[in-house]
Order: sequence, then C-alpha cells, then structure tokens
Amino acid sequence: MLSLVLPKGSSLEQRTLDLFATAGLEIRRAAARSQRATIDYGGPIRVVFCKPREIPAVVASGAFDVGLTGADWIEESEAKVDTLASFAFAKTSDAPWRLVLAVPTDHPATDVRDLPDGTRVATEYVNIGRRFFEEAGLHADIVRSYGATEAKIPELADAVIDVVETGDSLRHNGLRVLRTVRTCTSQVIAGPHTLADPSKRERVHNVVRLLRAAAAGTRRTMITVRVPEQSLHTVTPLMPAGSWRAGTDLAEAGVVVLQGLAPHTELLQTTDALLAAGALDITESDIRKTVPAPHTAC
Repeated sequence: MLSLVLPKGSSLEQRTLDLFATAGLEIRRAAARSQRATIDYGGPIRVVFCKPREIPAVVASGAFDVGLTGADWIEESEAKVDTLASFAFAKTSDAPWRLVLAVPTDHPATDVRDLPDGTRVATEYVNIGRRFFEEAGLHADIVRSYGATEAKIPELADAVIDVVETGDSLRHNGLRVLRTVRTCTSQVIAGPHTLADPSKRERVHNVVRLLRAAAAGTRRTMITVRVPEQSLHTVTPLMPAGSWRAGTDLAEAGVVVLQGLAPHTELLQTTDALLAAGALDITESDIRKTVPAPHTAC
C-alpha cells in the first residue's frame, strides 16, 4: 500500500486539503481531527498527518513513501529526499512565503553586516540560520526557538529568523525585516526507496500529475469565444496558447466557437484584445484541472 504524510496543525494544512480535493483525491477521515485517513486512487493510499518539520525525515527514512511539506523544513532537516513538485501557496495567498531575518524597529542596523558579532538570533531553523551567517561571514549566537519566536526579543535574543507571509505578525511585535533569508514553497517529496520501486513510482507520479493539474487549474479560466468567420484571422492569434476550435454556433450561421485557458493575471487584457479584434462575446468558466497524458508527467 502506498503511504502519504501530510502537514497538520500549520498554515499548510487547509491549503493542502483544498489542493487534494480539487485534484479529485478525496481524503477520507473518520473525524475532522483524526490524524489518519485514506485516499482511494489506484488502490488504497494510507494517509497520516504530521508536523511539517517531521515530514522530510520520516519520508527519507522509508516510514512513508511520499509527503508534502515546506521547502524550509526540507532544507533545515537535511533529509535525503527527491522533490517531485513545487506549489507556490501559503496560508493566505497563492505565493511563496519567506524566511526573514528581523530586528526591532528601532534597531540601528540597515543591513545584516551591521549586526555585531555575537548577536543572539532566535529561530526554529537552526541549521539554516547558521549557514546564513556563515555565508555572510558573520558570527551569530543561534538560539533554538520552539515557537512564539518574536517574543524572545529582547530578553533571550537580539534578532529572529522566522516565517513571514504578510508581515503583520512582525509589525504587531515591533519588528522589521532586515534581510530575506529564503523564499519557500510547498513541495511534494519522495524517498529513494519509493522511486526505486516501479509500482510505487508510477502511482506517486500519477498523484503528482493530478496535483499539478489542480494547481494549474486554479490559476486559469476557460474562455469560450464566439467569432464571425470573417474575423477569425484577427481573433485566433490573440487566443491563449493551446486554444482549440470547439465548433460552430448552432443558432447563428457563420459564427465559430473557440475555447482556451487564460491565466487569471492576463484575463482582462485578453478579453479586451479579443473583443477589439472582432469577437462577438466571451463566456468565462471556472475549471478544476486539465490532466496531461502520463508521458508528460514528472
């Protein structure tokens, strides 16, 4: 049986559940707070929920075949895993989050090199913190934190390395960003033992293909464009890449129907351009996912 470990009790948990649901991979739990679940896809998949920081190590050890966690914890753990897919979502946005070095707002430093040797830096990311200061050629006293890292200043630390999405938490605690240490995404990982097993490798790649398709679908809208035949030569080049001819209008002669997937960020500009080029009207439809053939997957 394939086994999967997913993040619990973190900003990634709900976004991960939403991604799997959009992909059609229903996670069945006995109760909302149950830490065990199953997915029925190509046979049963055993699902367990763990803290994101634990996931790289348990996947690398072979206890689980595949997992999803943050790139920050993969680097921090130094676990030997393979990254199969990366998704740019956090708790509140469809964008990567950051690990930042932050200091009190009234701190005189304007750059990391302004920090004196021996600066106490509280963080849950001890390995990343040490490497960051080594690469900067500075000596810092890294203080391990087990949460509520911002509260360590000033009694236990002079600065922090912590996760930032919007920056509100830093501001509320009187801190400001001095330097971005890492930009992080959610990543699907597998251990070497999994990819060495042909049957498991195929199932994992099938799951990843659906997740990728679901993530891409949430960033695009399907547009259906009615075009007079005489305007096809001006409208067609403006359609999104990979668009197709859906047929002809059943009620109006001489009208062709085109369809395509437009990125959300380009939707308004695409609509304006198509109408200006001669399109009669445009209908927008939400899509869940577009699944590619297996040979184009990871």
